[in-house]
Amino acid sequence: MADVSDSENSNRTELDRSQPSSASASDDSKQQKEKDPVDIPPDYATGVRLLLIMFTIFVSTILVSLEIGIIATAIPGITNDFRKLDNVGWYGSATFILAASASPLWGKLFKYLDVKWVYLSAVGIFLVGSIVAAAAPTSVSVIIGRAIQGWGASGVLGGTLIVINYVAPPRNHPLLIGTWMAVFMVSTILGPVIGGAFTSGVTWRWCFWINLPVGGPIIVLLLLFLRIPKHIKKAPATWQEIILALDLPGFCLLLVSLVCLTLALQWGGQTKSWNDGSVIATLVMWIVLSIGFFITEWFQGHHAMAPFSILKLRMTWSNALFCLISYGALYQVMFYLPIYFQSIHGQSAVTSGVNTLPFLAFFALGAVISGGVIGKTRYTQPYELLGALIMTAGMALIYILDADSSKAMYIGAEVLFGFGVGMCNQIPMTAVQGFSKLEDVSSATGIMVMCQTLSGAYFVAIAQSVFANRMLQTVLSGEAHLDITLVLGTGASEIQDVFSGDDLKEVIAAYMVGIKDVFAFSLACAAFAVLLSLIIPLKRLPDHGKKDKPMTDEAVVEEKNKMDGTVEEENRDRS
Repeated sequence: MADVSDSENSNRTELDRSQPSSASASDDSKQQKEKDPVDIPPDYATGVRLLLIMFTIFVSTILVSLEIGIIATAIPGITNDFRKLDNVGWYGSATFILAASASPLWGKLFKYLDVKWVYLSAVGIFLVGSIVAAAAPTSVSVIIGRAIQGWGASGVLGGTLIVINYVAPPRNHPLLIGTWMAVFMVSTILGPVIGGAFTSGVTWRWCFWINLPVGGPIIVLLLLFLRIPKHIKKAPATWQEIILALDLPGFCLLLVSLVCLTLALQWGGQTKSWNDGSVIATLVMWIVLSIGFFITEWFQGHHAMAPFSILKLRMTWSNALFCLISYGALYQVMFYLPIYFQSIHGQSAVTSGVNTLPFLAFFALGAVISGGVIGKTRYTQPYELLGALIMTAGMALIYILDADSSKAMYIGAEVLFGFGVGMCNQIPMTAVQGFSKLEDVSSATGIMVMCQTLSGAYFVAIAQSVFANRMLQTVLSGEAHLDITLVLGTGASEIQDVFSGDDLKEVIAAYMVGIKDVFAFSLACAAFAVLLSLIIPLKRLPDHGKKDKPMTDEAVVEEKNKMDGTVEEENRDRS
């Protein structure tokens, strides 16, 4: 009997060893949850907590987006101080160039480092750029300050979208991103109004100084309210791995290629002929460096700024192209509609800003409506197509505007275009984020922000070249003997004061030719966006917020036994 009892006890002991107790299984489960962030249940912000976070990051968006457009009406004051007409294009393009180049880099930083402190760093860099531009003793200093602002702004804009994806429930993403887009657009277009008020009432330097008293409270709000959920974990990596992941060679190639393109477009047909050696050289360098950028990205693999593992997905590259082209139409209208009001209709910067309010209002309405509808249906492609069609119709009405167009005519065109572009422009970001794996969200967001800002770097520079070249050709072919330098150096809102009589008619006619060509280019972009929307996959957004129920202790033990049995069978097969 003793032998039997000992045998039973021995068997029980072996069984206990092979099948861990529920307590030990529970401990293993807890340790596994701590190690694997996927198993941590989502802890999304809701109610007042979500409202405070959204308010904080939206205010940050307002801060940086105002600076994108504020330079338009500050340029005349800057040129009066420094007398550097050949630097005019750089005051606006420097911001876009750095923002486009640095956006993917910020995406990597948000992936590997603490989101809160990276976001705060972006705000801090933007404020440093504001100080440099505000206190600038030379024209070059203003350009450097604007470039630093663009570097910080890309981190704030990309970081805002990443924070929305991390802290808000997935079902709320379309509406929140649509609201963010409305806030961004309203702030960007109000920028020239505020810039005009500062430039005419105080000094252009206050267009940059104003960021400091606004930026200080924003940093405090971020420290108090920005909290990232515990299920969001930064990717484990050493500092050496993080530096490699930043893809500095790709960043440098993209940055220098954009500089070459901007130089070529600002020289060609204005200060130098298109067949000038330096213009041809910079255009060739732009093409070579752009090809070099894509080759570098291919060899960099997962370390690339724009990883091909993400870009090769049809959902990503089709939405990225749609974003790039549709933003091209938007940026050109955003910058040249105020020029139309100020130059052709003789309106002040403030009045032209008031006349863009219908565009802003319906842009916001379209963005919020599409965000709400996508949140319910979880489809994106149909609303991109519908928005692109409405945007194209509105752009056609804007294109036919002329010097004698009535207020009802241009407001009607604004309403249609604003509603269409508001409906579709924020959807690519929603789609790419929604279909990305959690670990790829930051990189995918960086790619999409790069497309948004790259559109500004490309199409604003191209539009400026088209406008200036066509205007100059018209002036030179006219009967009036006008000073070309004076025409180029005079702000749109000042031509009514600088010129008079036949000279004024000639300048207005030249402005109208240049503006219509820019609007024709914008119309082509809108129509191309319609075609691009047809290749975007028709899929429902997944709800990453739905997680499987945690396994019970008994289920953990059972699953372990199944796995052990499978391993034993595989060993038998091998033997």
